[in-house]
Amino acid sequence: MNRILFLLIGLTLFACEQKKQKVIDMSDITPHSERDTNGNAKEDKKDVIDYGFDLKIADEIGLQVMEIDSISEPLFPDRFSPKKIKKLTLQLKENPITYCHWTFKDSIRTKNALYNWIDCFGPNCKSIKYGQKMNFQKDNFILFESDTSLTYISSPSKLSVDDWLKYFELTSELKDWKLLIYQGTRAKATWYKVVEGKKEPISTK
Repeated sequence: MNRILFLLIGLTLFACEQKKQKVIDMSDITPHSERDTNGNAKEDKKDVIDYGFDLKIADEIGLQVMEIDSISEPLFPDRFSPKKIKKLTLQLKENPITYCHWTFKDSIRTKNALYNWIDCFGPNCKSIKYGQKMNFQKDNFILFESDTSLTYISSPSKLSVDDWLKYFELTSELKDWKLLIYQGTRAKATWYKVVEGKKEPISTK
């Protein structure tokens, strides 16, 4: 009888000890904000997506970019196997800017992408000849060609070629461009080439 009593007491003590060990501090598993030395709650750090666009330099050229979104929709130059593709929507206070940059293996692929693109430009597939002064699209746009890249910038708002050239100079995003097409809203495009380091309008005699 005494053995049974001692056994029951022992089991009861063991169960109580196990219960104590299973008690968990809820602060270990419940999210909580950190506080500084003054007792104020610190803001949680959020992940920042690197879109490859320099907001600091954009501010310097007067672009107050509020937000950046990636563009998933396919665009014409995507078809020509670029090495890298960057397609962004820059959200400004007023109108957004579409900013796209394609990098290709060599100049042949770059030219192939460009000339096929202008041969069937936009949703209406306009066929445009080299140097032709005509309206490409409704919105303002700038199109740069270098040996290995195409850069397309478009917006309902006015675009400054000089400001964007400054951005590229400071970021090295675009080097040694050789061809530039600029068009204002509902206007005809103007074509430029580089002559002795300066942009010069292309004559279409």
